[in-house]
Amino acid sequence: MMYTPCVSVKMMKTLRIALFMNATRAYEQGLIRGILKYSRLHGPWNIFRIMPVVSGGRNVTVADVRAWRADGIIWREDDNFKELRRLDIPMVVAPYRAIFKEYSNILTNDAAIGKMAAEHFLDRGFRSFAFYGIGQRYWSIDRQQNFSARLAKSGFSTALCTDLPGDTQNRRQSRLADWLISLPKPLALMVCTDDCSHDCLEACKYSGLHIPEDVAIIGVGNDSLICDSSYPPLSSVVIDTEQAGYNAAEQLVRLIHKSKTGVVDIIAEPVHIVTRQSTDILATTDKNLSLAIKYIRDNAGHKTSVEDVVKAIPVSRRLLYQKFRDVLGRSIHEEIRRVQMSYAAKMLVETDLQVAEVAARLGYQDAKNLARVFKQEKQTTPLAYRKKHVK
Repeated sequence: MMYTPCVSVKMMKTLRIALFMNATRAYEQGLIRGILKYSRLHGPWNIFRIMPVVSGGRNVTVADVRAWRADGIIWREDDNFKELRRLDIPMVVAPYRAIFKEYSNILTNDAAIGKMAAEHFLDRGFRSFAFYGIGQRYWSIDRQQNFSARLAKSGFSTALCTDLPGDTQNRRQSRLADWLISLPKPLALMVCTDDCSHDCLEACKYSGLHIPEDVAIIGVGNDSLICDSSYPPLSSVVIDTEQAGYNAAEQLVRLIHKSKTGVVDIIAEPVHIVTRQSTDILATTDKNLSLAIKYIRDNAGHKTSVEDVVKAIPVSRRLLYQKFRDVLGRSIHEEIRRVQMSYAAKMLVETDLQVAEVAARLGYQDAKNLARVFKQEKQTTPLAYRKKHVK
């Protein structure tokens, strides 16, 4: 991953940084990679990394940290580390339960995450939606509210369920199964984290529901150890935690050197969705519509016209037009444009192709014409999109 140059800070000495963070989950791993990247580019730092005792770490007291003479601390909220708040040392916190107003927090853009998941399901023609979350967690609540709000704009309601404190695994699975069975099918289910997605997947198996035919599931975090080891593999929203870790390290340096910026939160942005088998379906039983959608997606990187799609599907133009309107709520042309702009966005992030080269691949006369359509679909220009997502 590439990084834009940060604000230059003159280092008078090698900073001593205490990093209190578990590394068993993709979220923390990404943050650590970004922090270490910053240290290599602008340090080096003398890093003292501590893991929770439950993860094989050791008990570290406030006195230990004082004796180590740390210049700054970056920590993931954990009961094992709650005594750190007694220290008068610059800190950046990755909160889990609640935001710390006195510190710079590493937060996720939960509004964008919820919206992205909703649009993923809408694009696949779903009409029944649900959300499973963790009660009393601000980030889970925000993801649910924004998922539901985006669906409400399209005229759909969202069924809700949250975990209950003290639930055993068997009780949670049974309650989830009863809830999922009660909802209309096919069902599009957003889950607040990949861990909880796995719980929902097991509940579906327990109740005889098929994934993705009966229930399509999408999680958050793209933890490959969870998503790829599940059967079927789970789709998930990718969050740019590495860039957030890099920005958190930069903010800590500002705090250490008493920059005028003061306490500033760091936002980890969602980048895209990794589509795996758990949502790899179009929510329709119409064979011809499915074939048309597949044709458009298979040719996303090429010049494609409405006439091309009509010729490829053994049904009349008028009937195919009607199927698109009834199921997807958009025309064939609008679907081609939507899929092509998603392809263009992918090329902007994952390749070094110039905008004009991407435009040529998609059959546009020049970069200006592509930029006009891209802005209509993504509410930003191709160059601004690349600048935002390629760091």
